[in-house]
Amino acid sequence: MFKIIMLITKKASLSTTEFTRLWRLHSQKVEDFKEVLRIQRYCKTVPLTGGNQLSTQRETLPFKFDAMGELWYGCKDDFLRTRDSKEGRRVLAILKEDEKRFVDLSNSVMWLGEEEQVL
Repeated sequence: MFKIIMLITKKASLSTTEFTRLWRLHSQKVEDFKEVLRIQRYCKTVPLTGGNQLSTQRETLPFKFDAMGELWYGCKDDFLRTRDSKEGRRVLAILKEDEKRFVDLSNSVMWLGEEEQVL
């Protein structure tokens, strides 16, 4: 499966509660457009906070993002066909404009790849 992962930094001006509210509303828009976008799965993850953060027993950098979003497509061609269609570009423009309300895009990370299920 083809996958987009976005490590999200919220806008500094927003509280975590307001960020969560706006992301929930945005997620409904994504769900409303899932057919046009050919999305097969959409997941959101928020990190554990404060004293609840568990040790990974590895010396890695701390997770400095506010959340993570994942989108799955059947294949890379489904993803590309969406971006090549007039309706797909229209919907993506709507979603991108909405993201600007709550996501600090300049401090967020988006990457694309092929998922290989191991277990």
